[in-house]
Amino acid sequence: MTARRTALAAALALALLGACAPAASTGASAPKSIRDCNLTMIPKSTDNPYFAAVHTGMADAQRELGGDLSFVGPAAGDVTGQIQRIQSGRQRGSCVIGLSAVDSTAVAPALNAARDHGAKIMAWDGDVATGSRGIFVNMARTDAIGRAQFDILANAMHRTGQFGIVSSQATAEVTNKWIAAMHAELARPENKGMTLVKTSYGDDDAKKSYDAAVALIRAYPDLRGIMAPTPIALEAGVKAATDLGVADRIVVTGLGNPSADAQLLRNGQVPAYVLWSPRELGYLAYYAAAAYISGEITGRQGESFSAGHLGRRTVGADGEIVLGDPITFTKDNVDDYTRDFQTTD
Repeated sequence: MTARRTALAAALALALLGACAPAASTGASAPKSIRDCNLTMIPKSTDNPYFAAVHTGMADAQRELGGDLSFVGPAAGDVTGQIQRIQSGRQRGSCVIGLSAVDSTAVAPALNAARDHGAKIMAWDGDVATGSRGIFVNMARTDAIGRAQFDILANAMHRTGQFGIVSSQATAEVTNKWIAAMHAELARPENKGMTLVKTSYGDDDAKKSYDAAVALIRAYPDLRGIMAPTPIALEAGVKAATDLGVADRIVVTGLGNPSADAQLLRNGQVPAYVLWSPRELGYLAYYAAAAYISGEITGRQGESFSAGHLGRRTVGADGEIVLGDPITFTKDNVDDYTRDFQTTD
């Protein structure tokens, strides 16, 4: 009996000691410097040269600030692959997990679990569901990106005729917001001669986007424009119009990537397209992560931080940090932005 009481007392003492001691590591600690951190940054896809340029910008900032950067993602736009990388970042104890979401809602449970485990959560390029992140580094104001794309199409179509949209994923929150801004522009009196006939989704896949563009052209013989708010859809739309022999009457525009699509401007297949600097987006996102880790910003409107050569930046409503205005690329200026699209080896 005495031995049993002794063992029981020892077990009770250990339990009490465990209750009083700090909790065992259930996630990332909260260091005050990015130099002490591992960061997991997850693009929509690693095969896209746009995200390779974002990685270059993050690497630029990493050389200035330090930190251990893991830039990992699925080869194609795959939400399951993104969730797996979120879980890996949590298990690795990443201080920050940031991503460009393929599906803003589907990734939320994994992000919430990582946050509960101690990671700070941020989004960049493609936002996530409300409440699942602290800050969002946006390329430009959402409505400005939508308007800029629509204006190119409307001017090229002389604001009259039918057009269709070939978008990325139906679940891509930021792209859907651009399309909502286009709808708002379409409702303006000066655009009453334009008609949106259909919105299709190619899932940022070259073949699916091509097939969607072909189906759109065949279904609407009077089609005069294709809006492609993703570079993959832009390239697919141009190819579809060319293959079907209607490139002379159908305008294709939207988002383009000058590293891959400059020739479309030079040879007149596309009048202009919109983007921003993916390299500077990555640079800003890394500096924002550093400020988020240190506690310099928390996501409250009005907070500000230093973003290296980009100067001081201010947090806006709902934790949004904006890179700047969208850029309209034409054959006359596309070669001026080579640096912004360089990729990391």
